[in-house]
Amino acid sequence: MTVPLYIVSLPRSTERRELMRSELERLGLSATFVDGITPDELTPEQIARYDRKRALGIYGLDLLPSEKACIMAHERALRTALADGHDCAVILEDDIRLDDTFPAVLACLGGPDAPLRDRWDVIRLDTSRKSSVPRAAARSRTRADLPGGRTLYRLDTHVLGAMGYLVTREGIRKILAFQDRYFMPFDQMMDRFWENGIDPFVVLPPVLSHRDELSSDVGERSLDRHKTASRWTRWRRRVNRWKDSVGKRLHRLRHP
Repeated sequence: MTVPLYIVSLPRSTERRELMRSELERLGLSATFVDGITPDELTPEQIARYDRKRALGIYGLDLLPSEKACIMAHERALRTALADGHDCAVILEDDIRLDDTFPAVLACLGGPDAPLRDRWDVIRLDTSRKSSVPRAAARSRTRADLPGGRTLYRLDTHVLGAMGYLVTREGIRKILAFQDRYFMPFDQMMDRFWENGIDPFVVLPPVLSHRDELSSDVGERSLDRHKTASRWTRWRRRVNRWKDSVGKRLHRLRHP
């Protein structure tokens, strides 16, 4: 089974698209480019779906317009894959490098005998939590060997990052249903496994990596960004973080 690849990329990002075409050609792969969305292209309906009250209560900040556009760009790619009728698909961002093991790992996970196939809806192919996720993987009791010295892990914590992920049709439905009212960046919405029913799975070592020479289209926030929030917002965020912690623990008890 050939797993289709979809690359989220702004039409104006010609350099990034050429870099991705070169990566695909090097590995003997092909992909469909899905046009990304800029903040100016957000529709009134898409903007209205933003749950600002919950964003401030949980995330502690308003989402940037570029973060909202990123959510809608991934949604466009997911809806495209769903409409194309595939059982599963890989969604990639356009500022990445693919490891030489990527095709073999993909063939294994997309094949009829894919490991732990009855357990996952989404598999992250990289993580932004370079230290904590490997530690969480080390204590995982649900794992499977993959080609190229890689391992598939089910985690008990969030993965963070959406540069590349394998997703099933059911996974797409869960993502779209949960972010109908969005309140956090796309990857963090996907990480709320105790609410969206998407268990966190990741491949380690990663089979893709970020091109650090390319700047983010979403933009960067300062490390002390939450300090600018009001005292009431910070208090609400602390309460909601405690509630999230309880929710995670209950989920782990119900789904060991």
